[in-house]
Amino acid sequence: MNKILIVRTSWYNQYIEKMLDLSSTILKEESLEIDFAHAPGALELAALAKNKIAKDSKKYSGVLFLGIVIRGETTHYDLVTNETFRCISDLSMEFSNISFINTVICVENENQLKERFEKSTINNSKALISLINEKSGQT
Repeated sequence: MNKILIVRTSWYNQYIEKMLDLSSTILKEESLEIDFAHAPGALELAALAKNKIAKDSKKYSGVLFLGIVIRGETTHYDLVTNETFRCISDLSMEFSNISFINTVICVENENQLKERFEKSTINNSKALISLINEKSGQT
């Protein structure tokens, strides 16, 4: 079981595509196979991952979530970020044999996003590999 599921959002596609390239390169360097799933937004990430995992819970050793949420002028940002993180956390507890890493980047503005997305994606892709190894006893 060396297959990874990357579940990504649609919003801010130019950044998400770069995040996909970065994470895919890192994971493929470790000889990991990758499946991809495309959610409309951050709120749908966990449900889509759960749908894919439920079809075969032994298929994946890890799931990497890629998304971006930028604060707007309403409370929508708070609702989206809180629910997204809660649902991903709940999913990780339900399927504790699978490693989950949340790279949903929550920022105040696009400048913060530009400063964070590359480093966060690289670090979290490596963290997923590390967590998979820890859970499999390969540390």
